[in-house]
Amino acid sequence: MKNTIIIFLGVYFICFFGFAVIFRNFVVAKRTGVNAFKLNQKTGAESITGWYFKFLPLVSILVFILYSFLPNLYQSIGPIDLMNHAAIQWMGIGIMVVSLVWVLAAQSQMGASWRIGIDHETKTEFVQRGLFKYSRNPIFIGVIFISLGFFLLLPNPITLTILALDIALIQIQVALEEEYLVKQHGESYSEYCQNIRRWL
Repeated sequence: MKNTIIIFLGVYFICFFGFAVIFRNFVVAKRTGVNAFKLNQKTGAESITGWYFKFLPLVSILVFILYSFLPNLYQSIGPIDLMNHAAIQWMGIGIMVVSLVWVLAAQSQMGASWRIGIDHETKTEFVQRGLFKYSRNPIFIGVIFISLGFFLLLPNPITLTILALDIALIQIQVALEEEYLVKQHGESYSEYCQNIRRWL
């Protein structure tokens, strides 16, 4: 099972960063001339969440490297042996795959409005189609479930901390984004918030 996990995570990281970050940023830049990467453009809470969302991928990749190539060091971080069962690991793989497809679908539905962080310079289209008819934040839902799947696949204190921080800091980021969107789109966004749930 370990070789399966190593191959899966290697391919997964390539697909996630290749399609959900690099390719999507390229598409937005080509259509609008705007760099979609907008983290850390402000101070305060927005700066804190921006720093975390940039740091998180590096920590996840580090855990993957330890698991794949430095098993003794990986053991030193305290893997949760009670959860190291094939059924749980396959569940983690399934959740991560479905969540990535979900994220990519939501990004596509956002089109040129997609950003990583809050764009304080460009007014974007107010998207209500696709998954956004059922949730105000489908991409963040997908990210949380990716972290859940990663924890189930490699259960240890670091992946558990990543999952907990994801849940906590995404709540802060969503509050910041929704406050900004109310200012940008006014009553139409306020009405949308009343009719569509923040999550599911």
